[in-house]
Amino acid sequence: MLRCLVTLFLVFTVIPQAVGQEVKTRAYFSKDTLQIGEPVDFTLVADYPRGIEVLFPDSTYNFTPFEYLDKSYLSTVSDVSRSNDSVVYRLTTFELDTIQKLGLPVFLISGGDSIAIESNIDSLYLQHLITSEVDSLQVKETIDYHTVSRAFNYPYLLIALGILLVIGILVAVFFGKEIKRRYTLYRMRKSHLKFLETFKQLQSQGLESSEKAEHLLGYWKAYLERLEGLPYTKLTTREIVTIDQNQEFTDTLKNMDSNIYGNYKSADIKNLVVRLKEFGIDRFSKKIKELKHV
Repeated sequence: MLRCLVTLFLVFTVIPQAVGQEVKTRAYFSKDTLQIGEPVDFTLVADYPRGIEVLFPDSTYNFTPFEYLDKSYLSTVSDVSRSNDSVVYRLTTFELDTIQKLGLPVFLISGGDSIAIESNIDSLYLQHLITSEVDSLQVKETIDYHTVSRAFNYPYLLIALGILLVIGILVAVFFGKEIKRRYTLYRMRKSHLKFLETFKQLQSQGLESSEKAEHLLGYWKAYLERLEGLPYTKLTTREIVTIDQNQEFTDTLKNMDSNIYGNYKSADIKNLVVRLKEFGIDRFSKKIKELKHV
C-alpha cells in the first residue's frame, strides 16, 4: 500500500515538476514606451519537450494592468526533441502608473491537472501627455456651436425595409389579382390611344398607292395581335376570318386584299380602312368588358 502511495506521489508531483523545469518561457513587449490607450504587442514564447501538452492564456485571463484586445499564434517550430510555440497578445492600458509590468504563465497539462509555469516579467514606460499638474493648467472655456454629422441609423432602415416587405407580400396576396387587372386595363387603354393616333396619321398621309394601304393593314394586324394575343401578322386573310365569324369583317378583309393585290382603287380603300378602324375599336371594347368582369 505504501509503495502505491509513493508511486502516485511521484506521478502527480515529482515527475510533472521535473518536466516543468524543462519548459522554458520568455516574454517581452514590442516597444519600451507607451501612451494611454495605445495598443502594444506582448509576445509569450514557450520552449518545451516534444510529446507534452502546453496551453497559453486566452482572452479570459486577467492581464492587469493591461486590457486584452486580440491575439495571434505563430507556427510551431519543432526538432527531434523539443518544440517552440509563440503567441502575440495585443494589449492596451488606461492605468496611470509610469512603469507598467506584465508576465504571463503557460500551463503544463499532466494527469488531468495543470501546472502554471511563469515567464519573466517585462516592463515598459508610460509616456504622459500632460506633464504639469492638472490644477495649474489654465483651461479655456468655449461655447461655440460645432455642427456634428448625424449617424445613419441602419437598424431603423432594416426594420423599415422589413415592414415594407411584409406589407408588399400582404398586398400581393390579397390584392395582387386586382392590381394586375387594373394595370392590364391601363396598358390596354394606353396602347389603344396610341393605335388610334398612329392609324389617323397613316390615313392622313394618303392611300394613293397599294404600298401605303398594305402598310396600314400591317399596322392594324400588329395592333390586334398585341390586343388579343393571336398571330394576326402571320395569318392569311382566310385564316383570320375564321377567328371572328362576322360577315362584314370577312368582306372587308377580302376586299382589302383584292384592291391591294388586284385592281387598286383608292376611293374604295378609304371606306375599307374606316371599317378596319371600327373593327379595331369594337375588339378593344369587347376585351375591356371581358377584363372588367373577370
